[in-house]
Amino acid sequence: MKPLKSCWRWHARSLSSIALIAGLFALASCVAIETETVRPTLDEVRMGNVRGPAIEDTALRPGEIAADITEVNRSRQELYLVTDNGQRQVVPFDYKISRVIYHGREYNVDHLEAGDRVAYLPTSRGRSFIDVIRIQEPVQARSGARFARSNPPPQPRTDIVEGTVDRVDANLGVFDVTPRTGRRVTVSVPYNARQSDVESFRRLRRGDVVRIEGEFVSSENLQLLAFLSSRDR
Repeated sequence: MKPLKSCWRWHARSLSSIALIAGLFALASCVAIETETVRPTLDEVRMGNVRGPAIEDTALRPGEIAADITEVNRSRQELYLVTDNGQRQVVPFDYKISRVIYHGREYNVDHLEAGDRVAYLPTSRGRSFIDVIRIQEPVQARSGARFARSNPPPQPRTDIVEGTVDRVDANLGVFDVTPRTGRRVTVSVPYNARQSDVESFRRLRRGDVVRIEGEFVSSENLQLLAFLSSRDR
């Protein structure tokens, strides 16, 4: 049988060891929490007030599309994007409803800038604008604040086409236009087109004269950006 004094010393050493282990776990937890929560705000990154590299958020969530913003058209409330597979997209937004997320913090659409790397879900049926767009990497974190301010990405080139409608395919969302030059152009309406442009497309009939804005994806194919005018022949 162990002496009472030896047992007391053994229990004291055990309690000290337990307390030391518990303290180490608590310290590790504090460090982990601090490391996790110390993330720069979007304004800090924009102003270049982040020490060290800004934390990226490049992991895509189910259904998201990754893209670069080439232009923020505030007057028309549209984002011009280029996706990873090279497709140009026009994404409408709403100042009152659309939200911007960066590292879990919420901002309004005015915080978006050309050159930002973003991820978004395609607009759902019945909605003509995007609900949430998530910034994966601000342009200042990608190329440096000074470079981003003085050398913005080039704006996408748009073309104006005016001519007579020859064919309308409502199922495919395309229509053919023959300009005065006689070269037929097939125009595709993007899935996220503005509601007003969708309505203009639905009213199209063969023989109508239209004036449209878009981007040529090939010599004979144009992606619609907007109906500028439409009238019956």
